Amino acid sequence: MDAPDDGAHHTIRVDRRHNGPPHSANGGYACGLVATRASRHLNADGDLAVQLHAPPPLGTGLRLTRAGRRFHLWHGGELVATATPRASVTDTVGSVPPAVAEHAMRDYAGHRHHPFPTCFVCGPDHRDGLRLTPGPVPGPENRVACVWTPSAATCDGTGTVAEELVWAALDCPGGWALGPMRDPLLLARMAARVRILPRVGETVVVVGRGVPGIGRLRSCATALFRRDGTELARATATWVRPTAPAATSHDTKAGSS
Repeated sequence: MDAPDDGAHHTIRVDRRHNGPPHSANGGYACGLVATRASRHLNADGDLAVQLHAPPPLGTGLRLTRAGRRFHLWHGGELVATATPRASVTDTVGSVPPAVAEHAMRDYAGHRHHPFPTCFVCGPDHRDGLRLTPGPVPGPENRVACVWTPSAATCDGTGTVAEELVWAALDCPGGWALGPMRDPLLLARMAARVRILPRVGETVVVVGRGVPGIGRLRSCATALFRRDGTELARATATWVRPTAPAATSHDTKAGSS
């Protein structure tokens, strides 16, 4: 819940249920929470990008402050995230038919082993998570896909899904498209454009595409579609391979996943 906004800063809190690893927030959810709060105060023509500097903690007050055209999220004196305006998110991934996405879900790597089985977005053991299970789509593009029917728990109060949860749904599929069984990866930066919020109870298709990287960096594009192929939202993300795996890192897809 947000504290009252005084125009200079306010406080947000990530509920413990919105975890990625057990003790820190899901990266996409945290990025979406910062972006949606910051966008209320910025008249940006484009989209917002959020850079994660540290694992976003759970269940504690985080201070969101404005510095010109940027917003910073702080945990005490530690900088957790920065939101900045950017040009529109133009990179995207093509839709796949719902039947193809449903078939891909059978081969979701997280069914066999998951680095964080209680991840709010893609963990099979989270009691009330989104339960996304993106599996590989045949073809040369390193794509994964799944279907998702948002429950009443995702509602923003108007019958549509809360925007930060759309960011969350756009996050993990991109990570799984990058081949996390080969390399441990950390979400470092995410930008999203949400055109239309999906309706609660509406079955949508989530698609992710990984892009081969150089060195420690990897990138991906994800998108959310209606069953007829209408795009609802899109995102791009940069992931980094750490010099040493960090079990408490934000939204890590470990090499053993």
